Parts: sequence; C-alpha cells; structure tokens
Amino acid sequence: MSTPAQPASSPHDRSTDKPCIRALVVDDEPLARDELIFLLEQCGDVVIVGQAEDAPDALRLLDAARPDVAFVDLRMPGPDGIALTEAIKARQPDVAVVIVSAHDDAALRAFDARALDYLLKPVRLERLRATLSRLRESLAAHAPERPSAPPAERELLTRLAVRRRGAYVIVDVSDILFFETKDELVWAVTPDDRYALDLTLARLEEQLDPELFFRSHRGALVRLDRIRSIEPKGQGLFELVMEHPDAPRVALARDRTKHLRERIPFAG
Repeated sequence: MSTPAQPASSPHDRSTDKPCIRALVVDDEPLARDELIFLLEQCGDVVIVGQAEDAPDALRLLDAARPDVAFVDLRMPGPDGIALTEAIKARQPDVAVVIVSAHDDAALRAFDARALDYLLKPVRLERLRATLSRLRESLAAHAPERPSAPPAERELLTRLAVRRRGAYVIVDVSDILFFETKDELVWAVTPDDRYALDLTLARLEEQLDPELFFRSHRGALVRLDRIRSIEPKGQGLFELVMEHPDAPRVALARDRTKHLRERIPFAG
C-alpha cells in the first residue's frame, strides 16, 4: 500500500531556507522502510514525500509525490528494484534512483539501469550522507543555468593549495586535465600527478572558468582543451580520452552529450 507525503513535511530546510531533497522510499518490509526514513531524517535537508511497498504502488505515487530521488529495495514481490528503476527512468528521467539491498550481486545491473548509487543493508548513516552529497551535486549540475556574473565581478580559481605530507603544494589550475570523484573523494588530475581535494565538484564548477571546464558527468569535470578524443562506447554513449601519458577515459553522460556538441561540434 502506498503512503503519500505527510502534510507536516516541509519542502525547505529551515536552517538554510534551501529546498529540501524530496525522497520516495520503496520497500515491502515496513521495518526496513522505517529504518531508512529514520536515517534520512538525520540528514537534515531530506523530506519524505511518500512510501510504497512495491513497484506498482511506487509508480502510482511518482507523479503526485514529485520526488528528487527514490530509494528502492532490490528484492520485492512483483517487479524487482531494477525493473522499477528502469520504469522510473522511462517516466521521469530526472528522478535519481538509489538501490538498497542486503546483497552486492546486482550492483552492475543497477548502474546499467542508471541508478545513482547502490547501498548495502544495513545502511550506515555515513554512507547515506555520501550518497546524498552525490545527489546534491547531480541536482546542481542539472539545475537551470543562471547567467554568469560579468568577468569583472567574478574571481575565477587559478591556483589550489593542496595539503600533502604536512605541507601545502601549489597546483596551477592550468595544469589540471580533469577533476573526478573516486572512493568518495574529489581528485585533481594533472599529467604528472593526482591530488585529493577538500572541495566538491559543485563548488569547483562555480569557481572555475566555464569557458575552459565542462561537467561531463555527475562525477567528472574536464578541461575542454585537454580532450584528446571522443570515443563511442555503443548505444549512443561516449568516453572522453584525455591528454595524459596513460590516456585516462572520462565518462560522458548521455544527457551531457548535446551540451558537449555545442562546445565542441562533432564535424564528422
């Protein structure tokens, strides 16, 4: 049985007056739903807009609840979490889906279905916070673009001081090929090294020159003039091969391909 949003839920975080993350929780076990909802409520800026016990209930709630994210149990009666993920993406592509499971054997299938993340039960609060951080970055990356401030009013990031072995190493932004998230950290990659940063990709995107850097994926920010080639992966997907001795490949999200074509026309 589906449960709509509670009227008392607030769509804003009162401490910041920013919109909250709207979450739909889908699990056939009431105790599991309650436990996940409890953890989500500890994160401060999440409002539960609905609960469902199976895929049909979740799809009936989808349009009315308007979630930003659906937390979906993998194994449920009827269509499983992967099938529900595919159905949600077909109906509302902008809704993120996080698969929750006691087993790790379906992670690849979940990501193939375009799940944002895959959480193992019992869900840890720290791991859930990391997932929500990725979701915030994804929501920011796909939010309507605001006009950039005039160059005279906007100070762009040109150097980074990165802590390493007790000292701070100065890294010129002009030397950085791309930024990526890996192992829950953000890394700056240069031709000679890689540096762990205490910054989010969303914050970097705000401070870097938008003429030079491009958000190719929720987990990557690349320098346009350091892309060596754009290689097809099949099914309309591409990878960006960077100018680096190891020729690292950076994912290009399907919904970012059009934007890249506007920046680098595909002439062939």
